[in-house]
Amino acid sequence: MTRKKRCCFLTLLLIIMLLSAGCSKKGTEKAGYQVYYTNAARSNLLTEQYKTEETNPMRLMGELLKQLKNPTSVQEHFSLIPETVEIMEYSLVGGQATITFNEAYRQVEPVSEILLRAGVVETVSQIRDVSTVVFHIGNEVLKNRAGEPVGAMTSSMFINNPVGINSYQYASLTLYFASQNGDKIVKEMRNVHYSSNTTLEKVLAEQLIKGPMNKQLKPILPSNLLVLSISVDKKTATIDLDKKFLEQVGLGVTPEVTIYGIVNSFCDVLNVDKVQFKVNGETDILFGGSLSLNGPFHRNSGIIESAESIGTVENEDGKEPLIAEPSIGL
Repeated sequence: MTRKKRCCFLTLLLIIMLLSAGCSKKGTEKAGYQVYYTNAARSNLLTEQYKTEETNPMRLMGELLKQLKNPTSVQEHFSLIPETVEIMEYSLVGGQATITFNEAYRQVEPVSEILLRAGVVETVSQIRDVSTVVFHIGNEVLKNRAGEPVGAMTSSMFINNPVGINSYQYASLTLYFASQNGDKIVKEMRNVHYSSNTTLEKVLAEQLIKGPMNKQLKPILPSNLLVLSISVDKKTATIDLDKKFLEQVGLGVTPEVTIYGIVNSFCDVLNVDKVQFKVNGETDILFGGSLSLNGPFHRNSGIIESAESIGTVENEDGKEPLIAEPSIGL
């Protein structure tokens, strides 16, 4: 190969590498961007597709941030950003987007603030040059309710990712719900297929909130409970729930049953050693008047009621085991 041909070949190879690198992040320039909104109850994230010819990262960020306050489907979608909250400025340096809000941000209710944070981060993170997102309120970095800096955020930190039906994964879940008298937990096996765009910990939390399939067991969580975030670091799972977690009225179960129903399920399915609870970002809480959430909880086998001690119950089709058979969900 001559020197001239070699140079041409290397130039062509470099162009191919640059084009490949340019297509590595989601291909959003051609497919458009997903802008995040909320439903009327302000309990879930919803998306709308937004197409633009803009490719400059800073100008594109400005477009997307403006679009966050202007849903196209005004009858069904609502802005995550309250009218009183304004974006004062934004910047992008070294892959980190910094978005500065006015003081009204501090007045946003905790659950709405989590959704706002997730929606903004999910939207902005689609920009090719954005790796992390930081929020400021005026001259101060955003802090959680414990007074700790929230720090740099990525879309993977939030569980409210849109579900695209691309492929499915399968999991056999070991779930624990309350016994009939509410003072023990009982194992219920459940087989689920779930989108590869979600996480196993999210699926696990959703199935616990969904409650037992066997009517002889009791739920351990309110059906309208919101999970604000879930993370797994080494052998510790951390789950942040909204204040409905503290409302156990009508469930007829002990605080220990609720806590260890979650803990045992997480330890068995996620292979973790302990679970740390938060409520709206706080851990300095006495749950059910008896259990401090300050420290993590380890698996408790002593609170499990064995299948042999439960036996079967009568239904219209005859006898059925109290431990639910595996079932397909999601």
